[in-house]
Amino acid sequence: MKQRVPILVYHHVYPDDNPETATTTNKKASGVIGVSEFRRQMDFVLDNGWQVVSTTQIVDWLSGNEELPEKAVALHFDNGWLDARTVVMPILADLGVTGICYVISSPTNAASKGLPAGIHTTTEGFVYKPFLTWDHCRELLDAGWEIGAHTATHPKLGQVYDERGEDGLLAEVVPSNAVFEDNLGFVPDHFAYPSGSRSELIDDLLSPHYRSLRRWTFDQPPAWDFTDGNTSPKALDCQNVDNTVAFEHFTRIFDEALGV
Repeated sequence: MKQRVPILVYHHVYPDDNPETATTTNKKASGVIGVSEFRRQMDFVLDNGWQVVSTTQIVDWLSGNEELPEKAVALHFDNGWLDARTVVMPILADLGVTGICYVISSPTNAASKGLPAGIHTTTEGFVYKPFLTWDHCRELLDAGWEIGAHTATHPKLGQVYDERGEDGLLAEVVPSNAVFEDNLGFVPDHFAYPSGSRSELIDDLLSPHYRSLRRWTFDQPPAWDFTDGNTSPKALDCQNVDNTVAFEHFTRIFDEALGV
């Protein structure tokens, strides 16, 4: 069987006493998970012999330039919320693994200047919440994480293209990449679509700017899609995980990856 690589996507990881960690619906993603459940999931992954790899390693594997462990898994954290640094990074450091954080450049700029910023999300609606600063991003990089791109303002790019065409689409990408260059000294290799809104035409327009493009979907009950050896680097598949995903469905990711 072709190797399937789980790419686990998280948004917020909050302390268990945060009221947002309570499961309120099983009909849509919440974007939130509590620390205890997140640790339980990470323990399951590592105790069952899965090895955490970087997104760059996956893309190198897809390009035929690198072998992956037989049980490889990646950890993605979307949007650049502050809890990626304050909550997630210490947990993963204790476990000896790292992830990639897909950062939205405009709110990160605002947070770096001490200003509030809000974005619209599929999981939470329009929210004002603490974001990483560029200093936090550098701390993640120093800890071995990767930083990915996630647009300037987190719009649905399918809608942006329909309303404003190619120029509107690239306005979320080209200036954003310049901001990354100015603040971190590089343009991210990897990009994640906000809310999974994309098309093959948009893939083609964005692929010259990044080594990989990652999709995002959510169904309830979850139906898992996998990145495998035939996946294009501009169409990485993933599994969204939050407090609406029961542990039995989380473990099913790894059974299905192995063809069990």
